[in-house]
This record gives sequence, C-alpha cells and structure tokens, in this order.
Amino acid sequence: MMKINKLGFLSCLALLGILGLFEEHRGMMGFFGFAYYIRYFFVIPDEMFLLNVRQAACIGFFTGSAVTSLAIIIRILFPAILTSNMALASCYIVSMFIFTLVLTSLEIKEQRG
Repeated sequence: MMKINKLGFLSCLALLGILGLFEEHRGMMGFFGFAYYIRYFFVIPDEMFLLNVRQAACIGFFTGSAVTSLAIIIRILFPAILTSNMALASCYIVSMFIFTLVLTSLEIKEQRG
C-alpha cells in the first residue's frame, strides 16, 4: 500500500490565489507559491524525509516567532511604519518561507550524499 505524502496537501492553498485574480485583494495571488508543494505528492515519506520535515518545521517555527516578536515591538514603538495586520502576518509568511527554504536545502544536501 502506497502512503500519501501529506505535505503535498499544502498545495491546496494555491487555490486561494484564484481569489486574487477575481477580487481586489491582489496580495492573495501570493498563495500561488504553494503550488510548489505539489511535488511532494510524488515523494515517498521515508524516515529521512520525515526527519528533514521536522527539522525544517522547527527552524521555521522559531524564526517566525522571533520575527513576529520583532514586528510587534516595531509596531508598538513606531505605529506609522507597520500595521497590525502586517505584524501578525509576518509570522506566517516568514515561517513558511524559512520552512520551504530549509527543507529544500536539506533535500539538496541529502541528494549530494
């Protein structure tokens, strides 16, 4: 029985990008970046892969938390520079970006040997 790699389901978030095409919220088109995760439906989730995902998720989580803390401090000290929505969205954006970057670099490192 073949296991489905659940990381591939993140690609479903790319469907939210379609709203950016038809609505006034052009920022929603950034969700098309999640189409990158379609490739994980074709990756077998072995032990090394799961270890890489855990490591990337840990780094992504703590980096996102640090950036959010910094963004909230900037929001409190300089409210004209950063909106509340931007400060809170920074956690999600940075976490996902760092997660993807670290996971990709760990995969490249694993393929090289």
